[in-house]
Amino acid sequence: MKQHLRDDKTCLNCGNTVEERYCSRCGQENIETKESFIHLLKHFFEDITHYDSKFFITIKDLLVKPGFLTKEYLAGKRAKYLHPIRMYMFISFLYFLMAFSLNHKGHQVEEGLVQRATYEVEKHFSDSIKTMLITVKKDTVNGALKEAMLTDLLTKLKHESDYDQEHFNFTIIGTLDYRQLRSYDSLQKSLPESKREHTIKSWVYSRWLTTINHYGEGTVALLIDKTQHIIPKMMFILLPLFALFFKVFYSAKKFLYTDHAIFSIHFHSAVFLLFIFFWILNLIFPFLSLYTSIAQLILPCFYLAIALHSVYQQSIVMSVIKTIALVLLYSASILIGFLVVTLITLL
Repeated sequence: MKQHLRDDKTCLNCGNTVEERYCSRCGQENIETKESFIHLLKHFFEDITHYDSKFFITIKDLLVKPGFLTKEYLAGKRAKYLHPIRMYMFISFLYFLMAFSLNHKGHQVEEGLVQRATYEVEKHFSDSIKTMLITVKKDTVNGALKEAMLTDLLTKLKHESDYDQEHFNFTIIGTLDYRQLRSYDSLQKSLPESKREHTIKSWVYSRWLTTINHYGEGTVALLIDKTQHIIPKMMFILLPLFALFFKVFYSAKKFLYTDHAIFSIHFHSAVFLLFIFFWILNLIFPFLSLYTSIAQLILPCFYLAIALHSVYQQSIVMSVIKTIALVLLYSASILIGFLVVTLITLL
């Protein structure tokens, strides 16, 4: 059932004169405002199928044709594709939602706090027993029996050195572990104030030691959890920074910074989709985790090289060289971002 056009040629939305079916100013269809239920259902299914077709066409071309969507966008062919920013917001939301749900570390942080609190109670109890042992040794009547009972109880408790070796024998950053932090801290405290180090290293070591003494084994989980929650915010810096790298590598005047930004958005959207695919694959086939981890490192690089060759029209050799340089620069930027997160965690 076709809906009739209004006889009045004045657009109900903006007041402009409508020459044909759609307003040339705002795009509203100049049809009768009284709609039947059938018309509502028809519009509903048309809107759904139209969005779905746009979405699937965009995703297909994004994944199987590296650089194609950017070329189409820069050429002005945009009607049948999702807007790059809208697409990125949707895909990144899905990606980070999966990341948070699959790698939530909050319970490990809580376990570390409980474990560390338990240790502090046991240590305090152990110290109290040691004090009692000194007292009972002076008891000439029942001292030997009490000493034997307290000694037996003491051996059942965790000692500080045992706790450090058994529970804190893990690497923190690189080759740095908890025992090295304790040794460094003890050495600093044994020196006069004037001879102690007052550098970034000493501050970081001190803060790490304080954090570990508070969170115990939950320290690493705490860092991972905070990193996961700050990465979406970091992307608002990394995305334009990545585009800036392109501006430096491709200085031709025909490419504006906004053109590079569109390329950056398309690239990150594609990478997030690849990560989502491999995460789902890992959930279904856990034994493939090693291979999918390797693929997540290699495939984005191949994708980037092909996309660069397609959009910027340079030789494949030059595109590969620039891909390597861009990956190194971007990796260094991400590393700096993680270090900033680490410092924020220590504050």
